[in-house]
Amino acid sequence: MNGFIYQSEEFWSELKHSPHHAGEVEFLRSVCRPGMRVIEAGANRGVTAVALAKLVGKQGHLHAFEPVPEYCAELKQNLSVNGVVNASVYQLALSERQGRIRLYKHGAGSGITPSPKAQELWVHATTVTDFLRDEKIGGIDLLHLDCEGSELLVLKGAKAVLEEHAPEIFCEIHHPYLRELGQSARDVMNFLTAIGYEVEPLQVENLKAQTTLESCSHISARKRVQEEYVQELERKIADLKGRMPAHSVNPSMMQELEDLEEQLETAQENKRW
Repeated sequence: MNGFIYQSEEFWSELKHSPHHAGEVEFLRSVCRPGMRVIEAGANRGVTAVALAKLVGKQGHLHAFEPVPEYCAELKQNLSVNGVVNASVYQLALSERQGRIRLYKHGAGSGITPSPKAQELWVHATTVTDFLRDEKIGGIDLLHLDCEGSELLVLKGAKAVLEEHAPEIFCEIHHPYLRELGQSARDVMNFLTAIGYEVEPLQVENLKAQTTLESCSHISARKRVQEEYVQELERKIADLKGRMPAHSVNPSMMQELEDLEEQLETAQENKRW
């Protein structure tokens, strides 16, 4: 899919012939909420980028990374024709360090592993952590990765952000490319679980199907919510309610109670996940 209009008849028709893209869009529709701040690595021509920007709405923002000049130009064009105003595009790769890295452009994608007849490109790279610091962005809510072998490298470069802000993660797993780098999906999972994430393997062609880490197409990861945190919120709510007078409750106390109850609801939802 090159040029397209999101949610047009042609768009949905194209997705019917691409279960992979269709599953990605379906999953993102299930986790995105208005106002979310999203980083997408490997935005390519923008099928999921446009969907993400539309889903997070004008109060949210998408930071889309695509290092290949040809794809980046098409990405910008597709965002433009779809009237997207809440996205920023960066002709950069994401990795575990800043600097120049070598990519291999092949078919409709690119990655860091050599490929027969691939076009060799040198591109600039940064890390998620350095990007947020340099651009003075407070944090992110979702990290979407489609980076053909660089999965673990990008996550390592985002470690400080993952630990501090705990964004949700939706990551395509490219098993052959990881193997060429001496890595595996289990290495990706082990890295995430070590910093407090729970990882679920997915098969986007059929999101309801059971799959394994060794055969999944993607993983979804969310930070574990500690039982102590839930209990602490419950204690704060009980204490606040106990201090509230029977009549003429201070508006600030009511706002504090609403905020605590909202935090508790979110924490309990994450805990059930």
